[in-house]
Order: sequence, then C-alpha cells, then structure tokens
Amino acid sequence: MLKLVTTVIGLVLCLANVPPLLAANSKGIAVESVKGASGVVYQLFPQEKFALEFRITRPLSTDNDIVLCIPAAFTRHDNKIDGVFISNGIIGNETAINHELGGAMEIENGQCKLLSTNKGATLNRPFLNSIQQSKGSLFQQFLLVHNGTPAVFRDQSKFQRRAIALTKEGNFKIFESDKAITFSTFNNDLAALGVTEALYFDMGAWDEGWYRHDTTGKAITIGLDRSLTRRQSNWLILKKLKVKEKVKNS
Repeated sequence: MLKLVTTVIGLVLCLANVPPLLAANSKGIAVESVKGASGVVYQLFPQEKFALEFRITRPLSTDNDIVLCIPAAFTRHDNKIDGVFISNGIIGNETAINHELGGAMEIENGQCKLLSTNKGATLNRPFLNSIQQSKGSLFQQFLLVHNGTPAVFRDQSKFQRRAIALTKEGNFKIFESDKAITFSTFNNDLAALGVTEALYFDMGAWDEGWYRHDTTGKAITIGLDRSLTRRQSNWLILKKLKVKEKVKNS
C-alpha cells in the first residue's frame, strides 16, 4: 500500500511540473491578460515552448504549426523592410542600417535576444557575419525598455501598441494594448510590470496579425486598424517545435 501511495504522489508531482502548454495538448497559444499602471489592459502572448522565427514571405494561417503571426520590422514607403535584416542566414539591406532605431532582435535556434544597437554601431560586418554563419535572423526596431528603464520618445501620437518583452522571471511575452496609447504610456507600463527589455513591432495601418486559439485551433485576427495589411513586408512567428527541433533544443 505504501508503495502504491508513493507512486501516486510521484505521478502527481511529475504532472505538476509539466508546462501547461504541453499538459493541455494545446492546439494554439494560451493568451493571458494584465492591467498596466495606466489602467490600460494588455493581452499577453507567451513564448512558452514555441520557437520564434523571422520571415520575409507571408506565413499562411492554414499552417497549423504556426500559433502566432505579427508584423515585425517597419515597412518603408517603397514597401521594403526598414533597416538591415537577416532571415535564416540570408542578409538584406546590408548597406541600409537605420541609425535611428536603437534596438534589434537576434534569433537563433528559435530563441531570441533583444539588443541595444548603439545607434546601429553594433551592427558591424563581423557581427552580421556571425549571425549569417549560424543561419540566424535579425531585424531592427525601437527599443522601448532597456535594463528596466523605459525609453523616452518625443512622439506623442496614439496607436495600438505591441512589443515583445523579457520579464523579470526570464520569460519572453508579447504585449498588445487594448486601445490606442502613446509610447510614453506603453513604455512606462511595461517597465512598471517588471519588464527588463522590450522591442517594438510595426503597428498603425500595418498592425494586422493573428494567433491560433489554444483549444479550438482557430486562427483569430488581431490588430485594430488592418488597413495596409497588403503592404506588410516581414513577419515574426511563433511555431510549434517538430520532433527533431525539440531534440536539438533540449
């Protein structure tokens, strides 16, 4: 009897340590919600066990391996990506580094780093070569929070805001506001919520994205404007890991 009880307890403890995403055999992403100090409500899309990937061809919502798809780097008026970028080892805009964008995301093996680029100085040839050689990815964007301190922008326009953030617990989550707000409100809310680093995404008319519901698997559209979706030029996705990828990242 004692052996049976011990076995049951061990099984319960084992199940308790299984990540919710895996334990529930989720079909998509489990969305969270939090209220910022300003009173703005944010939807949170946690990375969990999913892999990040930067793409320059539009992902299909019929691809069941993708659980989140959003525009990433800014798109210029000529419909090209703003700043230097690398997609799975292929570099673009090599001579068009945007020195006004203070941050970048580097992705390797499905995991990311949020970088301060020192007005583009970090994005030198040796650094870009190293990402290319590892078949990694990179794109430039605004750095909204760095070392826990919110950035200060003169821009006071109001748009729905979206960013990927590193929490104090060491987890990456994508934050999306429920309404149009200023950078000041967004950046300060993120810092007050314990975010240590945060990188912005393209919004306004380019803001349309989608995520896959965790129980139904249905693709749900996000973004309040959506008027220039056709002009989006690049995307960040979260995707399910395949068996060989799980082994590689374990």
